[in-house]
Amino acid sequence: MEKKIAVLGGGTGISTILRGLKDYSKNISAVVSMSDDGGGSGILREELNMLPPGDVRRCLIALSNTDNTMKRLLNYRFNSGSLKNQNVGNILIAALTDIFGSFDKALLEMSSVFNVTGKIIPVTLDETHLVAEFESKDKVVGESYIPKMCYRLNTKIEKMSMIPHYPKANDEAVKAILSSDIVIIGPGSLYTSIIPNFLVAGINEALRDTEAKVIYIANAMTQRGETLEYSLRDHFDAILKHAEYDFIDEVIVNNLRASEEVYKYYYNKDESMPIFATDDDRKYFREKNVKITEGEFIEIKNGLIRHDGDKIGASIF
Repeated sequence: MEKKIAVLGGGTGISTILRGLKDYSKNISAVVSMSDDGGGSGILREELNMLPPGDVRRCLIALSNTDNTMKRLLNYRFNSGSLKNQNVGNILIAALTDIFGSFDKALLEMSSVFNVTGKIIPVTLDETHLVAEFESKDKVVGESYIPKMCYRLNTKIEKMSMIPHYPKANDEAVKAILSSDIVIIGPGSLYTSIIPNFLVAGINEALRDTEAKVIYIANAMTQRGETLEYSLRDHFDAILKHAEYDFIDEVIVNNLRASEEVYKYYYNKDESMPIFATDDDRKYFREKNVKITEGEFIEIKNGLIRHDGDKIGASIF
């Protein structure tokens, strides 16, 4: 019997994983965080009073079974004129939201038109804004501002919250988690894509109560403005701090080393460093009774490090 899978995160991080999982199951639910307020999504959100479409669009492309021309169309971004920086897929979602009266109905229609495998589910249908409290005791509101301010203040993120405090979970998101055989968390920006899901009322309880195996896919690199100098354990602890319950059964982490040239590029660009499991990490996860799976889970294309969805899918199944 085909396994049911729920994947939690933000669109950029989890879209690669979704592409890899399509070969193993058609019963996939992408539960997507809804706090994006930057770029074209931010403009549409402000001007049309709608939920941000960018992350769900990426998931839609990853799970669609349409031809490459249509996928390129959904991803196309205008470079000039009044539509500069706007994305065709985002505009389509905005138009369908207006036509059908709600964001979730628009996604259903888009999924049908583009022959999507599984479901794309906003984690909440409430309008939300992310709030970061730093170790410096400063606070900032807005997903797109958090990494910039964190880096500028040369501090670390102490705690994340939302406005409104604990918005209501989308019933479909809770249902997807509770009915799944496997729940996958990540990869993606730790504080602005992954942790926002745990700030939605009902999600932590669903993760606690589900009988699914819960797997966390660790990021391959640290991220400027969010996780500079973070270890694997630091990422895991940040999740548990915001999630309240110990529901993670397994951690998947890459151990394939890229060339020094690639790492030098990442460090010079964003001060990013690779994330590998150390002996201390392994000991910590053993004590927590959390399985750690190490493998060659990245691919390097054009000097860029990306998760290999096919290899991760093969490992999970």
